Amino acid sequence: MSSLSNLKEQLEKKRKEAQLKNSNNNNNNNNNNSNSNNGCDKSEEPATKKYKTRGEIDKELKQKKEEERIKKEKEKEKEKEKEKENYNNNNNSNVNSNKNENNINIDNDNDSNDKINKLKENEGFLPDIVVIQRLRERSQPITYFGETSIDRAMRLKKLEENDPIEYTQGDNEFANILKQIEQRKMKKHQDSADNEKEKEENENNDKKKQQQQQENEESEEQELERLRIDSSKCKESKILYFLKGLLNDWITNLENRSDDEKKSRQGKIAEATYYQCKSHIQPLFTSLREKTLSIDILEHINEIVEFCKSREYVRANDEYLQMAIGNAPWPMGVTMVGIHERSSREKIFSNQVAHVLNDEMQRKYIQAVKRLMTFCQTQYPTAPSRSIG
Repeated sequence: MSSLSNLKEQLEKKRKEAQLKNSNNNNNNNNNNSNSNNGCDKSEEPATKKYKTRGEIDKELKQKKEEERIKKEKEKEKEKEKEKENYNNNNNSNVNSNKNENNINIDNDNDSNDKINKLKENEGFLPDIVVIQRLRERSQPITYFGETSIDRAMRLKKLEENDPIEYTQGDNEFANILKQIEQRKMKKHQDSADNEKEKEENENNDKKKQQQQQENEESEEQELERLRIDSSKCKESKILYFLKGLLNDWITNLENRSDDEKKSRQGKIAEATYYQCKSHIQPLFTSLREKTLSIDILEHINEIVEFCKSREYVRANDEYLQMAIGNAPWPMGVTMVGIHERSSREKIFSNQVAHVLNDEMQRKYIQAVKRLMTFCQTQYPTAPSRSIG
């Protein structure tokens, strides 16, 4: 019996060992199958490329740029929304404060307007529309910063008193100057017939005017002295010194006339001619001071001044004609056909072209120079062979 039991135990051991081996083999087979499947999947995946084509690179760059652009747009939209929120908050806070201020300002403006209207009625100022129109006609600014309508009317009043030559638009300028000279004389006669109080006030005003005139004369004398010193250095100061000296001689000559000669028709015309010449020549003086006068006109006027100094009035007149008219008229008709120039084309250069008709301002100051030349001949005469007429 013991032998049979031993055999049974041995058989069960062998059977168990066989079962263990079979289970281990099955596990190994399953692992191998899974590994083989993974290997097949890897082989089925496409291999990564070492190099990219040009088109792929461009596509990537475009995608990056679009992403950056979208980000920037989003950031800008966020900033705008923040600014709008801040702006709305500030407006809401300012509206309440402005309401109170506006109520106060309206009351103050009404009071100030009432005061201004009362002052205008008392002092007899012109209405604002007329004041603005007259200032525009004088080429003056309509309002300065912080200027009220009364200040504006006072400024116009001072301008009309100090510089009555105005409102010449569309009229004869020379006739207007004659009218204004007569108005000045009439005003002087009326002032002499006033009461004693008005005379005292006029005397005070005359003293102030005389002081201003003396200051202006002193400044003019200083400027003339400076120009005399600088006349040897540059042409502009030499021309300025000579022409201003002629103007001073002219006005002194007019003031030294007798009363009968001043009241005569010819005397009034001579005075009006002086004032017209003085106003027309001012642009030439400014361009000479700033040294912006064109070279060809500067050379001509310099020659005229030199000839007038040496009292060669015929040659000075020839130089004036060359400046005003030129040697030849501007050629008419065909000047350029094909390759070669025509003979009339040769006449177009600076010393043969007139300067009078280029500009109205130039025409006026060149005419004023001619008037000063004629005065120079009458004031400083010379031999008949060297003078005109």
